[in-house]
Amino acid sequence: MNGFEEYFAMGGDGRFIWSAYAVAALVLIGLAVASVWSYRARRSEFNVLQELDGGAPRSDDGNP
Repeated sequence: MNGFEEYFAMGGDGRFIWSAYAVAALVLIGLAVASVWSYRARRSEFNVLQELDGGAPRSDDGNP
């Protein structure tokens, strides 16, 4: 059991190291959630615009 305590204490700097890991994890999770929300909003907007356009796909050369 003492080995785990020493590992997590990391020579007395554990609170700084583990808090840095926690902050980094929260930032990454926040970025992932924001990306999903943004994707859903853009996808919804795209679907609305596609319905307004009649839903017909367009060719790459700009001609309908």
